[in-house]
Amino acid sequence: MRSLTLSLCAALLLGGCGEGVLELSEESAAPEDVAETQSSLSSPVAGGTIRSTTAVNLRTGPSTGYAVIRVVAAGDTATLISATPSGGFYRVSHRGTAGWSHGAYWEKAPAGGSPLYVNGHALTATEAANVRRIARDVVPRLAGARSDKLRVAARVTWWSLKEGVLGISNPIGYSNCNTPSGDRRIGPLEVCGAARAWQVGASAVQVPGKSLAALEATARSLHPGLNVYDVLWRTAVDAGYANGTPTHGAIVNSTGDLRRSWLLRNGAVGFTYEEPVVAYECITHSYGWCYGTAWDTTARYAPSRSAALRAIDDLYAVFDRLVP
Repeated sequence: MRSLTLSLCAALLLGGCGEGVLELSEESAAPEDVAETQSSLSSPVAGGTIRSTTAVNLRTGPSTGYAVIRVVAAGDTATLISATPSGGFYRVSHRGTAGWSHGAYWEKAPAGGSPLYVNGHALTATEAANVRRIARDVVPRLAGARSDKLRVAARVTWWSLKEGVLGISNPIGYSNCNTPSGDRRIGPLEVCGAARAWQVGASAVQVPGKSLAALEATARSLHPGLNVYDVLWRTAVDAGYANGTPTHGAIVNSTGDLRRSWLLRNGAVGFTYEEPVVAYECITHSYGWCYGTAWDTTARYAPSRSAALRAIDDLYAVFDRLVP
C-alpha cells in the first residue's frame, strides 16, 4: 500500500473529474537502423497479428525518410494490413492507426495466451491472469460507452498494478489497513480503524469517505436485476468464500464499514469509485505517490509520470484487444 494516508486525503477532496482517452505523444522516435537488417517476419499473412520485439517506429511511409506517427512499445501487437513489404517495411494497423514499420522489429504473435506488456515489461503470470479476469468480469459491468469502460479499466488497473495488488493470486478479498505501527493485511471480516487509510479489492480503492447508500445504489445500477444482497453474495464467492460458510454469511449480512468495504471489493463498483481518484491524483495532477522506484511494481509501471501515462495507454490497448 503506497502513501495511502496522503492518497486518502486527496481522495476525500475529490468532486469527481473525468477525461477522454489518453492520446500520448512520443518524446522521441525509437532507434531505427534498417540498412542491413532483414525482416524477421516469416510467411506473413495479411490480417494476422504481429508483435513488436522492441520499441519501433510507426511511420507515414515505407522508409526512414517518412515522419514518425508514434513509437510502438516493445511487446505491443498490431494487425498486418498487407503481407507484401516495400523496402522491408510493412503496412500495419496499430490501435486503429495505419502506418509503415520495418519487419525486422516484428514477429508473428504466438497463438493463444501471448504475454501482456505494460511499459515495456511483460506482466507476471499472476498479473496477466488478473488483467484478463478484469477484462472478462469487470469491464462489461462498467457504465458508459465501450471507450469509457476501457478508459476506466486502464487507469484503475494501472494503479492496482503499480500498487502491487494484481500480483496477488486473488485480489478480490485484498484488505490492507494503515495502522499506527504500519500497513497490515487484515482478514475478510476485520474493519480498519476510524480515519485510517484502508485499501481493498482488485481496484486498490480506499474505503473511508464513501456513502453506504451511494455504494448500494451504484451496485444496483451496475448489476441490473440484482439486489445488494445478490451483489455481495457473488463478490464473496469470487473472493473465495463459498456459499454456506460462516465468512460468506457474514459478508452478505454485513453492515456499516464492513459492508462498504465488501461493496468496494466488487470489481465494477470498486473500479467506478477509484477511477476519478486516479484521474485527479495522477493524471490531472502529478502527486508524488503516483510515481517512483522504491518498490518493484512501481519501478516497472510508474517510475515517472510519462512512463505511467504510457502504461495506462498500453493497458487501454490490452483491454481493447481482450474485450469484445
